[in-house]
Amino acid sequence: MGNNNSHLKHKRSTIPEFDQIESEQENQERLWCGPGTWLLDLANKYENSYFFGVDINPLYPQEIKPNNLEFIEADVTIGLSFHDNEFDFTHVENMDLVFAPDQWDFVLSELIRITKPGGYIEVAGSTRHDGHVGEGPIFHKITDAFWTYFLKGNIETDLMYNLDSKFELQQNIGEVHRIEKDLIIGPNGDKTGLVLQDIYVSYLTSEIVIKNLSEKIGISEEEYKNMIGKDLIEEFKQTSPKIFHFRLWVQKQLSQ
Repeated sequence: MGNNNSHLKHKRSTIPEFDQIESEQENQERLWCGPGTWLLDLANKYENSYFFGVDINPLYPQEIKPNNLEFIEADVTIGLSFHDNEFDFTHVENMDLVFAPDQWDFVLSELIRITKPGGYIEVAGSTRHDGHVGEGPIFHKITDAFWTYFLKGNIETDLMYNLDSKFELQQNIGEVHRIEKDLIIGPNGDKTGLVLQDIYVSYLTSEIVIKNLSEKIGISEEEYKNMIGKDLIEEFKQTSPKIFHFRLWVQKQLSQ
């Protein structure tokens, strides 16, 4: 659900930093851009790079957009319109509870297809901990509704723990690397926790999520907005809800 990479990218010690990528004026592409938080940060910081955000729903901002950033509404499960070998870095986040196992095979092949040889592909995601570690009653209710909403389809909730095997079946890539970390949402998670809180609140108050989750919880949209904008933020001050965050990354092999 979150775009916390903008504040965690310094932990990616194994992937070349954007300072190196940006110096070569390369293109970046992100699937499931959501509210666009990370892309807005990157586009403003790295003005010589060009960024694309793709999402099936228009959650991204319409008013504020740098000239080197473009948002596209598309469904990756039926293919992307980009050319082969077009991007130096492609990234998809928090789709582990959206794509069915067979859809992942195609999505990963599309990511690899549009990435240049020598470029990088990254998949990241986060989920609640078993036992709802540190959650208060409001966040518990919201995450229950969220899971129920996304698990209507053929979704394997444990797939995130072995998505590496899906990657390893793909062609033209190197070794699959994995990084895992526990994070706390809210002020008790320090700076990263506050960033996660902003991202979660932005996502949970987007138009389509308000409509779907308010119906699932059984309250009006106005009640839902008040619950997120006031009650949940106050609850985060008193609790330490943990999420499990993972990253997988590979480098596309150079052409033979």
